[in-house]
Amino acid sequence: MPTDRNFARQAAQVYAKALLDAASNADRVFAVSGDLAQAQDAVRSSIELRETLKDHTLPLEGRQAIVREVFSDLASELVEALCVMVERDELTLLGRVREDYDELAEAALGAVFIDVVTAVALDDALRAAIVEKYSGQFGRDVLLREHVEPSILGGIILSAHGQRIDASIASQLENARATLAQTT
Repeated sequence: MPTDRNFARQAAQVYAKALLDAASNADRVFAVSGDLAQAQDAVRSSIELRETLKDHTLPLEGRQAIVREVFSDLASELVEALCVMVERDELTLLGRVREDYDELAEAALGAVFIDVVTAVALDDALRAAIVEKYSGQFGRDVLLREHVEPSILGGIILSAHGQRIDASIASQLENARATLAQTT
């Protein structure tokens, strides 16, 4: 008999596969990956949004309309998948769907996705250097999901496959603060 955890894993895999199929048909596999990350961040960071989307005192059509409005700038395939997840009360699976989707999408594209966070937009030379270095390290093509986050002040944060390299000024300052706080 399947456990709740196994059921959740299987459901996430079904969503990821369906989303990959839809994204493949629209030739937007990599773009949907980035949109999925944005959707997860939005849901994760907003208690109000999460609570509203699972509030059954609101009609389903109203909750789906909220999804369509909040995520209107994301791929339509993803928005429709989110509407189904809201209908089935499975929005909590979004993180797992993202992981499964990225795994399937990387295999489909023969590439590794790397999230790159910088305080300012990457220039072409730095972008090329990152791609060259990590293509060699992973032995596959590298596709960058670039994010500009001024709060890191400078430097760079790279994330892929559960590994994170944080060479941001903000983290270096935090480490220095922690070290100074421990010394007498």
